[in-house]
Amino acid sequence: MTLGIKSYGAYLPKYLLPRKLIARAWDFPSVPGTKAFALSDEDSLTMAVEAGIDCLAGIDPKTVDGLYYATTTPVYTEKDTSSIISAVLDLREDIISVDFTNSLKAGTTAIARAYETIKANDDINSILVLAADQRQAEPSTMWEYGFADGAAALLIADEDNIPISIEDTYTISQNTTGPWKRREEDNFIRTFEPKMDGRFYFQSVITVIQKILQKNNLTPKDIAYACYYYDNPRVHGSVSKKIGFERGVAQNSLFFQIGNTGTPMPFMLFIGALRRPEEDANVLMVGYGDGADAILLKVKDRKGAKNIAKDRMGMRGCQKSMIEIKNYNAFIENREWLEKDRYTRKSSAVTLWRDADSVLRHYGLKCKNCGAIQYPNFHRNCYVCRADDQMEKVKLSLKGKIFTYTLDHLIGGNYYDTPVPRCVIDLEGGGRVLFDMTEIEKPEDNVEIGMEVEMTFRKMHEGANFKNYYWKCRPVRGRPKIVGGES
Repeated sequence: MTLGIKSYGAYLPKYLLPRKLIARAWDFPSVPGTKAFALSDEDSLTMAVEAGIDCLAGIDPKTVDGLYYATTTPVYTEKDTSSIISAVLDLREDIISVDFTNSLKAGTTAIARAYETIKANDDINSILVLAADQRQAEPSTMWEYGFADGAAALLIADEDNIPISIEDTYTISQNTTGPWKRREEDNFIRTFEPKMDGRFYFQSVITVIQKILQKNNLTPKDIAYACYYYDNPRVHGSVSKKIGFERGVAQNSLFFQIGNTGTPMPFMLFIGALRRPEEDANVLMVGYGDGADAILLKVKDRKGAKNIAKDRMGMRGCQKSMIEIKNYNAFIENREWLEKDRYTRKSSAVTLWRDADSVLRHYGLKCKNCGAIQYPNFHRNCYVCRADDQMEKVKLSLKGKIFTYTLDHLIGGNYYDTPVPRCVIDLEGGGRVLFDMTEIEKPEDNVEIGMEVEMTFRKMHEGANFKNYYWKCRPVRGRPKIVGGES
């Protein structure tokens, strides 16, 4: 048995903001590259769900024994987000679920705790670790160039044939003076002095890398891939030089193409490094935030590590399906920075509880008499053969084709970002659903009957001061097949 990484997954929003548009909007010096940003119907929860779906491709979610969720941008401060995500991913109820938050190193901290939890408990064999962030950068600041949105997932498991083992972990804690964000008073990240922030970062990351190398009798030349958080490419290079990594070891391809994704950034760098894994390669993953975590890993099975990418979108698959926006206004609107009287709806605690299988877990009903599948799942009789009390719960597919649709020009009581396609979809394997479409440009020209779509879990609206989520459809981005949900 080997304790390590069984699978991984990633999610990046569809749209990229060219940094030259930020420079043009605020008359700033331009910075090269692009950054990923989430749509208005996305947040750290929905992105974590997408990364989890990618990670669990081909794996029965009922075999997962725990879910650890890491973020600095939780949708609630007094409600467990991991329990919502576990319901959407259709995990068992008798699992351990924990939120890790308030630190950028929350993701690597969650990995270390998952590693220790599995080692210490004979009845816990696998934990899904999710990291997601959607940090708000103050407009007209240098933060706006860097902060980006995204999510990543690692399935930590103790099984035979684990391709990447976790060899050791090391953590240091330091009370740094920045950056920070107060819960009620601040909308954006604050800092005293960026130069001091860089110094604290440098000290923490250098120290934790040196300590874990010394503890395991390794030298910098023994490391094949170093995946450490950074928010400044220059500082990233300084760390590599100070440690003495050989050229190409420190993974630095993320910032200019995607941006600084926060908590999931070390995960993403790690996933990117595994595109061409070397046998017996030592890998370092480092998270930073009021100290630092270091995770030492080893590629046990090069072919097995490489095969993970074949069945998942990962970083590369997401990047292939991303497109650049043409104007800064689209970014501003999706951040909802413009003051508008937005339509609000009501919420029902009873409905949220009663319809969780349909709304969150995406289950329908299958008639045991004729085999017809229908949605939602609160009917007692079959709409085809009219048989009574012959219905059994069935997991629905996350892929399908548009049967018919309409373009709604008054969605949610307003005319913002319309028209919205409202699509009747025939799902693979059976079942017909009605979902709004997202991630679509020029719907008048690009939506058609017979179009293939995939389902994505999104933020719908807030009602009664509660966040409401539901499924939408989108043009296919290439998500892999899901156990129990795909034909």
